[in-house]
Amino acid sequence: LVHNVDLFVRSGEVLGFSGLVGSRRTETAKAIFGELKKSSGCIYKRGKEITVRNPNDSINAGIGLLTENRKEEGLFLSKSVSWNVVSASIEKLKKYGFLNKGIETDLVNKYVDALRIKLPGIHRAVKYLSGGNQQKVVFAKWLCAGSDIYIFDEPTRGIDVGAKTEVYKLINTLAEQGNAIIVISSELPEVLG
Repeated sequence: LVHNVDLFVRSGEVLGFSGLVGSRRTETAKAIFGELKKSSGCIYKRGKEITVRNPNDSINAGIGLLTENRKEEGLFLSKSVSWNVVSASIEKLKKYGFLNKGIETDLVNKYVDALRIKLPGIHRAVKYLSGGNQQKVVFAKWLCAGSDIYIFDEPTRGIDVGAKTEVYKLINTLAEQGNAIIVISSELPEVLG
């Protein structure tokens, strides 16, 4: 599906990645994340090769993928906001094989407050939130997972102008904090911004 792609992104940098529909942008992101199997190629992080065979390997390596289609690939719509936020970091939150609900609640509330997610409570099913708030829940999931490399595939698709502005601010803040960001978009002005 994808051949001869080389990407370099450094800490504190936002790399824009654009192309027309069908140009295999999403497939490239999924191959990096381990969702699609690579037949060749290498991924290096801080000068050391990392092995990514599946999404779990990526999560453990600190790579997060905000997918193009949040409703089908990024969220568990019938599950709570809380469940969605911790879904990529469950193993990190376990102690003696059990999830500590107090720690989970504190952590979820931290990200809900930080991202200003509007909701009646963290136990509300994600499907009842607006598109912008659903997208913020996906961001919260990767922040909670402790990612330091973020791949954002069409991060502003299907959200209103106000939520778009908040997403752009979040991307810039993550870069300022020293994270490496790849933004994939079919909208060239968004990538240039």
